[in-house]
Amino acid sequence: MNDFLDRAWELIFAFLNNTVVFIDNLFSPLEILGPAAVIFLLAFLVVIATRIIARLYVTKRYIKLEKEYLHWQNIRKEALKHPVREKGKALAKNIDQGQLNRAYYDYFFEGLLKHFIVNVLPILLMVSYVTIVYSPANLLERFGKEWVFSLSFGSSSQLNVTSLLWFVICILLSFILFAILKKIFKKRYAKKKPA
Repeated sequence: MNDFLDRAWELIFAFLNNTVVFIDNLFSPLEILGPAAVIFLLAFLVVIATRIIARLYVTKRYIKLEKEYLHWQNIRKEALKHPVREKGKALAKNIDQGQLNRAYYDYFFEGLLKHFIVNVLPILLMVSYVTIVYSPANLLERFGKEWVFSLSFGSSSQLNVTSLLWFVICILLSFILFAILKKIFKKRYAKKKPA
């Protein structure tokens, strides 16, 4: 078992190293724009990737659990429509305590795992990439300063923006920008679509 886990870790480590080299080679020509632009582009691309993966990655178990949850939820709604109100509440309570709660928690945890794999994991991997590649030492070596950029507030106060802080800001801006672009494309597509 230890040999299997060691081999699996070696494969994962090699894959991550090759990915880092690939991303470095892909985005190194864009470094003439500065670290802020490259980090924003990386953040926007990871947001687009998470949205595409979220649309494509749906497990059969997730679909099955969603159907099961909706089935028991509809049965509960029907039970509440019973002509005798007290009997309807008792039936709904039995459904809640029995099948609906279990179906809901299974569906919820499967959705949580899907969210983690689709959204959180790619963003965390990109965070680790950005913090390593654009560390203060690497920024100083590549761009001649330790910060992505600095903001001055008057003569004495200055805010130095690190790559991690800038990446977090860029992720938030990218989600907003993606939502706006999606809305614009939906409006344009709806106008062109024949009625």
